[in-house]
Amino acid sequence: MEHLEKRRCVIVAAGETESVDILKKNIFYDDFVIAADAGYTKLKAASIEPNLIVGDFDSSDIPENDIETIILSPIKDCTDTEFALAQAYERGFREMLIIGALGGRVDHSYANICLVAQYRHKGAKVTIIDDKHKIYCLKNEETSVADTKQYVSVFAFADECKVFFEGFYYGTDVITLTPFDVIGTSNELVEEVGKINVISGTAVIIEALK
Repeated sequence: MEHLEKRRCVIVAAGETESVDILKKNIFYDDFVIAADAGYTKLKAASIEPNLIVGDFDSSDIPENDIETIILSPIKDCTDTEFALAQAYERGFREMLIIGALGGRVDHSYANICLVAQYRHKGAKVTIIDDKHKIYCLKNEETSVADTKQYVSVFAFADECKVFFEGFYYGTDVITLTPFDVIGTSNELVEEVGKINVISGTAVIIEALK
């Protein structure tokens, strides 16, 4: 099957994007691309053909083409983006990128961030990007950050987590965060490369341009 030859899945959702350039810069020939509802309109504007289209099409017309399409009922227990992620996971992908998951309605943006954490617990790595943000989740693991033109915020998700920062202005000791804490907001690099080590628990990481 075609998708087995693809390295990752990119989902284009119906949230805000400033231009089609973000699609052209982040979608590659070996990506399996899913359009979630009105995300298809964005892909079409960028001259990118998806491998799969899903949605209830309450915000756009049902596409008329030969691309595999799953039409959902508007009355359902999941969002279009959630369904797209489930399809990616069921088809074997464990690395997923979502474009168009932020902006517009705050409830949809928050729901999509929750999905990032949910799928990290399933063993998948989901990243959300837009023109100003990169959002991902760490669970008992570490990552490196090298962009000095951004703020980096860390929030505990679901349970308490312990985090150690290296090369950042704040966090020279292990910090314990609860889901109610906002002390992890807007940290900054003081070295060329910094490390975020989530020693225990689950943390949502938000990299935001200054």
